[in-house]
Amino acid sequence: MPIAWPRAILHVDLDAFYTSVHQRDDTSLRGKPVAVAGASRRAVVMGASYEARAFGVHSAQPIHEAQQLCPELVVVRPEGARYREASRQVHGVFRRFASPEKIEGVALDEAYLDITARVRHGTSTPEDVARRIKFMVHTEVQLTASVGVAVSKLVAKVASGSRKPDGLVVVQPDTEADFLAPFPIAVIPGIGPKTEERLRLMGIRRVGDLATYDTQRLVQALGTGGAVLQRYAQGRDRNPVDGSRPPRTISAETTFEHDVADRERIEEAVRDLSNRLTERLQQAGVKARTVYVKVKLPDFRLVSRQVSRTSPTDDADVIFRAARSALEKSHLESRPVRLVGVGLSGLVHPEPDLQMSLFD
Repeated sequence: MPIAWPRAILHVDLDAFYTSVHQRDDTSLRGKPVAVAGASRRAVVMGASYEARAFGVHSAQPIHEAQQLCPELVVVRPEGARYREASRQVHGVFRRFASPEKIEGVALDEAYLDITARVRHGTSTPEDVARRIKFMVHTEVQLTASVGVAVSKLVAKVASGSRKPDGLVVVQPDTEADFLAPFPIAVIPGIGPKTEERLRLMGIRRVGDLATYDTQRLVQALGTGGAVLQRYAQGRDRNPVDGSRPPRTISAETTFEHDVADRERIEEAVRDLSNRLTERLQQAGVKARTVYVKVKLPDFRLVSRQVSRTSPTDDADVIFRAARSALEKSHLESRPVRLVGVGLSGLVHPEPDLQMSLFD
């Protein structure tokens, strides 16, 4: 008897997306360690191929450090138009299995699909649909994807990341807590470094520890958010897949391996984050009115500043200049930084003849 799925959610994550697009289009790059980064020596790695990752190269790493780890590293420049086209083709595959409002793009290389209706009214299982999507992405777009299947977005995302590259992990209904239990607590949304440290001091290191911890003690330590985190740890997440409206905010951040005081390196990280967010704006067909920057200091203190404009934009240079202005407002001087993030809010669908204006 087939398993009843109250909801069937897929999380699709394209493997090493940025470098894979370059390796797909340039056969001379295949099998070689490749990194995507800007032209400056102070640029940071935007993406690394699996061949490069074997040497310890990873995203957000300064390119000169990556080249020291892997002297034969091939560095290619970012090409946003190619990434957007590849993402558009992949979403074309998604639309054969789910209506647009049931496809929630998270980034160019990542999306959630709610295939509940297809599973209930067809003969396919969620695993069948996931395998077909993987096959079509591979044969039609020449990229590989890792897919997680579960009844919730949270569990599907953890599943997709647990067996990369080219993985497929299906978490059957009512097994979510058992699946999540062995993972480190950092996989749960809302658990940042500071909360993770507090939980560790309470003896909570794995998701299973959090799921079974005394709820009252959690709430005393973390407030009502502690109960929410525990529900997530138990696999209880009812957040819907919603592709029918633009998100209210989007953001991206980089945690440095070592605290960084070099202003130019911090600005390069901000540029990289601004470029990534611009790609997500353009993929969603929306523009942003407000740009904000947050930095985390070594003592975990957060400093956040924002810059707003009278009309929205999706221009990468404009967004970077605004983010840099917000960074200047933070008055960091020479203080070291543990983390830097860039966010966009006031997201709207543009009017046909919208005129650009300068930031206030």
